[in-house]
Amino acid sequence: MELFASIMLLVLGLIIIVLAGNYMVSNAVSISKITHIPQVLIGATIVSLATTLPELSVTIFSSIGKLDNLAIGNAVGSVIFNLSFIIGIVLLFTRSPIDRSTMGKNFYMMFGTSLIIFILSIFNCINRWSGLLLLGIFVCFFVSNIIDANRKIRIDGVVIQKKEKTNKRKLFWVIASFVFSSFFVAFGAKILVQNGANIARLLGISEHIIGVTIIAIGTSLPEVVTAVSSIRQNSTSIAIGNTIGANVLASTLLIGISAVLQGGTLTFHPNITYFALPVILISSIVIFLPIRLGKQMYRLQGMILLLLFAIYYGTVMW
Repeated sequence: MELFASIMLLVLGLIIIVLAGNYMVSNAVSISKITHIPQVLIGATIVSLATTLPELSVTIFSSIGKLDNLAIGNAVGSVIFNLSFIIGIVLLFTRSPIDRSTMGKNFYMMFGTSLIIFILSIFNCINRWSGLLLLGIFVCFFVSNIIDANRKIRIDGVVIQKKEKTNKRKLFWVIASFVFSSFFVAFGAKILVQNGANIARLLGISEHIIGVTIIAIGTSLPEVVTAVSSIRQNSTSIAIGNTIGANVLASTLLIGISAVLQGGTLTFHPNITYFALPVILISSIVIFLPIRLGKQMYRLQGMILLLLFAIYYGTVMW
């Protein structure tokens, strides 16, 4: 009975996170329209953080509760799911050429960060200082996004036409709704973490397995919706670019915060160090090389990524 109740509450937490997360993003877009701030700038700041808030909330509550394996599993599992499954699906069904500029500095930052985490985890050196290093990379990435967004505004010649009077009442309610939905994301994450840990205890399985499977996949559902929408609209470059950006945030912000909150050395489960992180690096190379070299092998790349996804999760569940 306790197991059934925990599973139901975990599902409830996932539903709250997905619904509140989508509502939060739509409020961010509304803020852009009311304040006349270009959506590209809002997307590079508020929306990018908003879409990462589910994973961030899970990480914070897991770290506070000393559930390190759950926190790390959530972060690494989200990256694997994004790279192998979401981009795999996008490449498998893409019909339009992918802009090679998508494989820009964000990709190098994602690959470099994953490599740094892999090396640090091998030598068991992920502590508060390396956590601060990862958070520093996050700040650089975030500031870089803002600079790029401003540059894009100037290049595109976007003209911001301000109304004589901003609807302050409407802006107040939109901001209030944004904050309110953020609270529900955090609330859903707390339910998710508590019951995820409880399920692991009742079933006698590792917390990191719950983290890399149910929780990581559940908190990545908004990205799945975005990917499907991009396929239908032939906007695959945007989907891949956004997914890579989300992975930079997951690698730097989530693991960085876990390391800082933990205080001591953050110990990675051997499965994470010697299997999950290499899968991330291999998946990155599968995505990067053919597209960067101008070789259109999207369907084959997608099939390889989905195979890596199946191998990884099949091995973890086994």
